[in-house]
Amino acid sequence: MEDQKIIRLKKELKLKRFQFNSIYEFSSSLYSSFDINNIIRILFSTLMGQMAISRIFFFDTSKKLFRERGCKLNSSEIDRFRKDVKKIKGNWFYMEVKNLSADFHSLQNLLLENKVHYLVNISASSKKKTFLGLGYKFNKLQLSEEEIEFSFFISRFALIAIDNALLLHQIIESKRIEHEIKIAKDIQLSLLPQRIPKLSNFEISVVYRPINEVGGDYYDILKERQGMIPVLIADVEGKGLPAALLAASSQAIFHSLNELYFFKPAKFISKANSLIYNFTKGNRFITLFWLLVDCENRAITYVNAGHIEPFIISGDQTISLSAGGFLTGFVEDAEYEMATQQLKKGDILVAYTDGVIEVNNPRNQEYGRDSLINLVKANTSLSAEELTEKICRETENFSKGKKYNDDFTLIVLKVKSD
Repeated sequence: MEDQKIIRLKKELKLKRFQFNSIYEFSSSLYSSFDINNIIRILFSTLMGQMAISRIFFFDTSKKLFRERGCKLNSSEIDRFRKDVKKIKGNWFYMEVKNLSADFHSLQNLLLENKVHYLVNISASSKKKTFLGLGYKFNKLQLSEEEIEFSFFISRFALIAIDNALLLHQIIESKRIEHEIKIAKDIQLSLLPQRIPKLSNFEISVVYRPINEVGGDYYDILKERQGMIPVLIADVEGKGLPAALLAASSQAIFHSLNELYFFKPAKFISKANSLIYNFTKGNRFITLFWLLVDCENRAITYVNAGHIEPFIISGDQTISLSAGGFLTGFVEDAEYEMATQQLKKGDILVAYTDGVIEVNNPRNQEYGRDSLINLVKANTSLSAEELTEKICRETENFSKGKKYNDDFTLIVLKVKSD
C-alpha cells in the first residue's frame, strides 16, 4: 500500500516537473512574440501537446478574437456562438458542455458537433469575457480537473501577452499616425506663403493658428501682375487631416485657375466651385473670400463665396463685404458676382475665419463680430502688424486660457497713410 502511494506521488511529481518545464518554455516563447496570432498558436501547441487534446478554441469578447484548431466553425456558427456564450451567467471556473442548461441547447449542440466538451472561463474581469474550449484527449479520455487548471493558468499567461501585444500595436500605430500627421503638417505649412510681400500703398499682416496639428483654414497671397495681387482666405468644412487634404487640393485649383482668370474674379470662383464639386460630390464645402488688391489705385475687387463677411473700417463707417454667392463645392453650377471698393488712406480691411470671433470664455460666451469691429475702430492708428497682435492678445485675454474651438486665421490689410 505504501509502495503504491510512493509510486503515485512520484508520478504526480514527474507531472508537476513536466508542467513546470512546459510553463517555463511557454512563457519564454510567449514573450518573444508580439504577434497575436503567433501567441495563440504557441498557446494551442502547448496545451494540445501537454494534454494530448484533439480540439481547442480561444474566444475573447472584448477583442472579438476567435481562433480554433481541430474544429471548424463557419462565420454564422461563430456569430451564433458569440451571442450564446456571452449569455452564460454566474461565477464559474469551467463546465462540461454536456451539463449546459436547456436554455443553451443550440450552443450545446454546436460545441458537441465540433467535439468540444469543456468551456473554461479565463476572463480577467466580468466586463471582458474570455473563454477556452477544449476537447477530449486523442484517446477519448476525459480531462482531469488538474489538467483544466493547467490550461487555465497557461491561458491567463497568453491573455496578458495578447494585451501587451495589442498595447504595443496601439503605440506603434499611434506613432505611425503621429509621423504621418507631422508630414501632413509640414506639407500644409509649405503650401502657405513663405513670406508676406511688401505692397505699395498697403500694409498686410497675417496670423494662422490651427487648433490641431493640421487645420482646415487656408490663406494664400499669389503672384502680383500689373500692380494687382490676389489674396484669399478660406475655411474648409470639418477639422484635422481630411479638411487639410481638401484645402491642399483646392490650393492647386486656385493656383491653376489664377493664371487663366486673374482679372475675372467672379468667373474664377465659378470655375473653382465646379472643380471642387467634382471631387467632393457635394459632401464637403469651402467658404472662400477672394480679394484682388489694386496696389496702385488703392482699390479692391472681391468675391465672397459663403465666407463670414470681412469688413472695412473707413473712418466711422463699417463696410461689410458680402457680394459674391454660394459657398464652393456644395452645388455643381453656381454663379458669382464681384464688387469693387475704392479705399482711402488709413482704411483697414479685416478678413478672418470663424475661429477668430468664436473664441469662447469659461462662461461659454463668444468674443463675437461686434467686439472685433469695435477693437479695430478703437485702434486705427496701429499698423497692420500691430493690429493683428492686438487682436490676438485681446482674444487670448477674453478666453482666459480656454482652448479655442476652431482654427484661427486673420488677415489685416491697411492702406498706408503716407
